[in-house]
Amino acid sequence: MQNIQNKKRIFNQKTLLATVDIGKETNYGYMRCFDGTEVAPFRFANKFQGFTKFWKNIQYLKNQKGLTHVVIGIESTGCYGIPLLHFLKDKVVELVYVNPSHTKKMKEVQNNSPNKTDKKDPQVIADIIELGRWLRVVIPEGVAAELRELIHSRDDTMNECSAQYNKIYDHMFKIFPEFEQVMKDLTTKTAQHLLQHYPTPESIIALGITELSQLMHTISRGKIAANRAKQLYAAAQQSVGIKAGQQTIVRKIKNILHIISRYQQFINDYEQDISVALHQIPESSYLLSIKGIGTITTATIIGELADFKAFKSYAEVEKFAGLNLYEISSG
Repeated sequence: MQNIQNKKRIFNQKTLLATVDIGKETNYGYMRCFDGTEVAPFRFANKFQGFTKFWKNIQYLKNQKGLTHVVIGIESTGCYGIPLLHFLKDKVVELVYVNPSHTKKMKEVQNNSPNKTDKKDPQVIADIIELGRWLRVVIPEGVAAELRELIHSRDDTMNECSAQYNKIYDHMFKIFPEFEQVMKDLTTKTAQHLLQHYPTPESIIALGITELSQLMHTISRGKIAANRAKQLYAAAQQSVGIKAGQQTIVRKIKNILHIISRYQQFINDYEQDISVALHQIPESSYLLSIKGIGTITTATIIGELADFKAFKSYAEVEKFAGLNLYEISSG
């Protein structure tokens, strides 16, 4: 979901304000009218039957009070609220978010406790919206929605890939701790080739300084100087790596390298799909024409903003991104 910050007050005599504290399985709803009428927090399931119950409660109170405007607010946290938002997006309502940090601070002000209390949270959310501190929800559709999920999937896969590299660092520290000091970046082709075929000090020594130097020079296409090979060879000769369990550790490293290779393929596939999706969005050509803005950055911007027309000015985009840009000048 995307959101746009707004300080305009949207709660008036004709407004029914309904709020929800989202849970994985159970939500807590709350309703408030401008005249002080309120419906105490009530539970409803985070599924279709619960959504229907919530909507019927809204319709009942709206008709009973003769109201014409419905505002529904939730906290902008996690993914558990997305099905409810999609259920409500075609209803005649205004969907808004509140910042979770605002909810926490408001609870501390009201009762000096930041502890989570599901029954009180929807009331606090309503208080924040009534003060005008809300974020309009923009739900991505079509290609923009696909692009956003592609970017998130790519980011998740890259994080998983980084986690696997961290495991290699841990395993190598046991059998060849000096390797990392010489080959600082394990993502390079040279480092991965050595890890795959010569991960132990003994295998490096057996290879010999001359052949090691030639190998590293060839794989790196001349980017690694002969001095680096000498450093790695010297490190292998003086290594304090353990011998116990070495064979199994080497096997683990090779398995992890195989997993990383699969992740890299997934990342490549995502990037190809991202490129295809961008060609379907007219605004992408304008962003790509900016120096320093590439495919992934463009896809991230479009995927997160969803609809450029929903923003009335650059200032709204700036605030949405969490920025507060200002000029630093003197004299």
